Amino acid sequence: MIDYKDKIKEKYKKILFIHGWGFNHKIWEKFAKSYMPIENCFFLNFYDYFEISGGDIQKSAVKVLNDYNNIDLIISWSLGCHLAKEIEILDKKNSIKKVYVSYSPKFMKTKVWKYGFEKSTIQELKSNLEKNFSRTLKNFYLFILGDFKSKAEMYKEIILHLNSMSEVEIKKLSIALDILEKSEYINYEKGKDKDIENLYIYGDRDIITPPNIKSFLRISEPLSRVKILSNSSHIPFVTNPEDFYKVLKSYI
Repeated sequence: MIDYKDKIKEKYKKILFIHGWGFNHKIWEKFAKSYMPIENCFFLNFYDYFEISGGDIQKSAVKVLNDYNNIDLIISWSLGCHLAKEIEILDKKNSIKKVYVSYSPKFMKTKVWKYGFEKSTIQELKSNLEKNFSRTLKNFYLFILGDFKSKAEMYKEIILHLNSMSEVEIKKLSIALDILEKSEYINYEKGKDKDIENLYIYGDRDIITPPNIKSFLRISEPLSRVKILSNSSHIPFVTNPEDFYKVLKSYI
């Protein structure tokens, strides 16, 4: 019997994973090694791209496409979805298949957009990174787990990422937070007049990008799929890897 990894390997020669804020590319590695043909997987570190581009996410996307040409599939998470969305804009022929995990068209709350972060939360994050880097990230990890049912157990796993995150300069983290504050795709409507069929995956216990965002996506991208994982979090590929893979497998 042909293993499904082999099928993916034949269909997708280059699979690009993009992480979110507070983590680096290693957040994807355990999932990729378990479920994907690892030799076809590439893991982006967006902090370097954001810094090189001077905090310009559009320029970052151009450089990513130059560095990773002939990408077949992009799987992005959280803030990384915004970088993937810029790549989607550049992908005029819609040749790259895209999976967005815990995507929000805007990560900052406003009077009309009720999801995401308060501005004060982001400002506090920036300030506290300078004062106590480790504690700030630990608190952020607790926050993104939300009310996940096995929060204590999962927290022990994700704080292990602190070791690799200690190698990321605070300046680069702050640049990424600036992008998180400014970038938005509320008025992005490419999917309305083109055959865009993306996959969006959410956890039903995600307090940052709750599944209610699906109502927005149904209007902006009517052909795209939205899947909600039960008893899952903002990082469903970590907290619910098997359920996540089943959804992913059905799409790719």
